[in-house]
Amino acid sequence: MRYLRKQPANFQIIDRVFTDRVWDGSGTTLAVDQSVGIPQTPNGTTILGWMNQATANNNGALMLTSGGSQPAPCNAPALAAQPSILVCNWHADNLNITNVSANAATPIWVGLFGPGMPGQSSKPLPTNGTPLVLATSQSGIAATLPQYMRLKMSATSASLCVFAIVGGPADGSGNNGFVIAVNAAQNTGPDTGVTPPPGYYATTVDNSFTFQFNWAGQQLYVVNMSPVTASGAQVTLNCL
Repeated sequence: MRYLRKQPANFQIIDRVFTDRVWDGSGTTLAVDQSVGIPQTPNGTTILGWMNQATANNNGALMLTSGGSQPAPCNAPALAAQPSILVCNWHADNLNITNVSANAATPIWVGLFGPGMPGQSSKPLPTNGTPLVLATSQSGIAATLPQYMRLKMSATSASLCVFAIVGGPADGSGNNGFVIAVNAAQNTGPDTGVTPPPGYYATTVDNSFTFQFNWAGQQLYVVNMSPVTASGAQVTLNCL
């Protein structure tokens, strides 16, 4: 959680101006002092993305509150090339997100994705290699087969496209989420020798990325969590 930081915060404004108290996690933009909230998150991995949309060099910040825990600040860097990511299990608690940026001209896009998110529904993802088109915030879901499989995630334009996957065994932190960006600024992650940005599994300058796995029949969830509505995508899933 390298984006979480300790700093003085204007706690009086947290959770006061809700644009949506029953937010379904779909991408939305918060003006300064605005909040969204989810009454109950899933008891499993979810993936939070946020991106500073200020056109000036204004660093921004979000404040997260969940249950009775202390508010957690998150940086929203100015002029970022891709979303910041936090992979987390909120353990079925509520979650509120507030834009607490210092400069009023600092809107921040936020989105929260994962299987079981209230209000979200997923398309069936074929396991025979038939492409599934995903607009921004759309997701696909499949019961994997008990053998090695391949998920190919592709952008349908030259724009940055960010995919999130949830499924398979949990890691040491108890999460099982993977975030991949295609049409990104650099190659990072497995087999590159370059550490990916915090929260990401990999990034690539190519317009597609292939993810291989054997999850012994467990469920696979994949979502296009790109912050731009024009970031069209498609995914294909097949056996190896």
